[in-house]
Amino acid sequence: MGRPASIKKCPDCHQPGLKRNGTRNGKIRWRCTNCGSSPSRTRPDTTQLAQFTAFLAWIKGKESQGEVDGTRTGRTARRQFSWCWNVPIPKPPVTGEIFDEVFLDGNYLPHNWCILLARSSTGPVTTWQWCNTETAAAYQAVLARMAPPVVVAIDGSGGCQKALKETWPDVTVQRCLVHVHRNNLRDLTSKPRTGAGKALLALSQTLLKVTNLDEAAIWSANLAAFYSEYDTWLKARTYAREDPEEALRRGKKPSGWWYTHERDRRVYYRFDRLFTNGQLFAFLTAIPGTILERTTNPVEAINAQITRLIGLHPGLSEDHMIAAVEWLLYSYTENPSTPAEILKNWRNNGEPTRRLIPKHKKQPTPQGPQKWGTAPTPEEGLWARKGWAGKWQP
Repeated sequence: MGRPASIKKCPDCHQPGLKRNGTRNGKIRWRCTNCGSSPSRTRPDTTQLAQFTAFLAWIKGKESQGEVDGTRTGRTARRQFSWCWNVPIPKPPVTGEIFDEVFLDGNYLPHNWCILLARSSTGPVTTWQWCNTETAAAYQAVLARMAPPVVVAIDGSGGCQKALKETWPDVTVQRCLVHVHRNNLRDLTSKPRTGAGKALLALSQTLLKVTNLDEAAIWSANLAAFYSEYDTWLKARTYAREDPEEALRRGKKPSGWWYTHERDRRVYYRFDRLFTNGQLFAFLTAIPGTILERTTNPVEAINAQITRLIGLHPGLSEDHMIAAVEWLLYSYTENPSTPAEILKNWRNNGEPTRRLIPKHKKQPTPQGPQKWGTAPTPEEGLWARKGWAGKWQP
């Protein structure tokens, strides 16, 4: 019994009789028994899916583009990934879920950008915001996309504190104890020489080891004992007439003064202010019977991944850097879509192009007559001279 005739139709003559005729360049080729054409069938959807999956893996991985495509230059990978940069990055949905704790922090990146992150206590990244600096308006844009949690952990940024005071005035704030300790080390150094400095450094180191309410009570008692012993030390003053050179450096008037031990004083009152506001041990008292996170380490871990991405893929343009960082952050959101789902939704929406963030505004060129400048001009005789004119010759 002979082989049955093929019922596949030829795309050229539209007659049945198309048979498989080997492979070439990885594609299945066919041959028509009627007209003799040798067409090949392609699947653009599967090709795009494979390229897009490789693109996302390259962003999160450590391989260069040359290692991805097996060439030295990486031109093949750049050509295959060129359309992937235009796919919009899905935004985390606004669920309204109330978390026990939310961590906020900013990370400064190349091209004069800063990205603000919010991560929940359950692990996923909840939202992010691009800005120039950590301003209150930028943090308010982050807070507007989340429901107020029970506790919010911050590193002490002024813009963040202002935004929390205006947007979430009733939310308990937990200051990152590691950042508090670093600020203290900046004032005290790691090897203070005075007795007050050594005592404050011991308090700062002990603060990192507090794990329950009893230890917190002991620490607060030690802080009060320090003030009782070094009250006079913290209030000591130096008058301008006693040290004229230092007064001139500080810009003080002859009748002025300053605190002699201002660094020790700054550390103590930092402790006192944070303890009074309830921002040192909120991780113990906010939810009875539950110990929350006392640092911003969960969001710092995401920042470390962003820094790693930029370090492993140097030379990214401003637009590509923003897209790569957002794709990385999206992978840390709750239930991110698969590459196939992302492409399917993209095609169903008409394949829109990713919206670019407006570039930084440049200062406009001033109009009108030219004002006094600092550039040398020939009219004033201020320019680089050549030869021996005006110079002594031996």
